[in-house]
Amino acid sequence: MDRAFGWIGEIFQTLLRLVPWLVIVPATHGGVAFVHGHRVKEWKPGLHWYWPVATTYKLMVTVRQTQKIQTKIVMTSDHQTVFVGAMVTYYVDDVVAAVSQIADLASDVIERSQGQILAVVSSTELAEIQADRYAFNEKLTEASAEVLNGYGVSILQVQLTEFAPCRALAVNGNMVVGNYELWTGF
Repeated sequence: MDRAFGWIGEIFQTLLRLVPWLVIVPATHGGVAFVHGHRVKEWKPGLHWYWPVATTYKLMVTVRQTQKIQTKIVMTSDHQTVFVGAMVTYYVDDVVAAVSQIADLASDVIERSQGQILAVVSSTELAEIQADRYAFNEKLTEASAEVLNGYGVSILQVQLTEFAPCRALAVNGNMVVGNYELWTGF
């Protein structure tokens, strides 16, 4: 019986798409409306009317956020093996760029920041990192901000949360076990 009258529900849903709807954008968010699929319109916090038949939208948190960077093992420039974990703090300053250029902002912040963190650590000596952590965190912040420039994200700070020398064993494709610093490409 439900199947017989299911078409009535579909007609009702279609008719609802012809009526304008109200969207509330909270103060902690920003929004982007895609009118006719191609015209991009920014929504500031507040009330916005839209026509579901011709417009889609996406809301995004714009206030201060943090992302934990997974711990990885890397070698410093003086061939010391260390493990590195970090925390990235950022906010969205251009919601249009963040929504229209990046599919998953949090994952992109993690991926790009992690790459820069590992690059900076691998080009620095262990003693230099340990000597002044505040200055090193500033260096990480600048590197991450540079790589995310133009994507609607403003990096507030990058700080090491885990950092220590370690010994790592690596197994390459030929089942040869050795010290991490002897192998490349891991």
